[in-house]
Amino acid sequence: MSGWVQEKSGEATKMASKTGQSIQDRAVEAKDQTGSFLGEKSEVVTKAASETTEAAKKMSGEAMAKAPVAPKENVFQQAGGNMVGAATDAKDVVMNTLGMGGGK
Repeated sequence: MSGWVQEKSGEATKMASKTGQSIQDRAVEAKDQTGSFLGEKSEVVTKAASETTEAAKKMSGEAMAKAPVAPKENVFQQAGGNMVGAATDAKDVVMNTLGMGGGK
């Protein structure tokens, strides 16, 4: 009977080895499929993000092109001119109040 047990034990060991290899092969295949799927999805997400970024840049550029922007020099020149005019008017008022205004 001991020979029969050894024979059946040997058969069981061979079958377990084949089953283990089959399971390992399926695990490797599943891993490869998962990696491929994730790679495809990553590529799609990256492409969508890139397209969104480009669209935002384009829209931003168009908005900037449409917005009127006064040159900074004109703003400062105008402010300086307003200050000079106000100071001149104030000087004239003081001189007129003191009776020193001339012929206006």
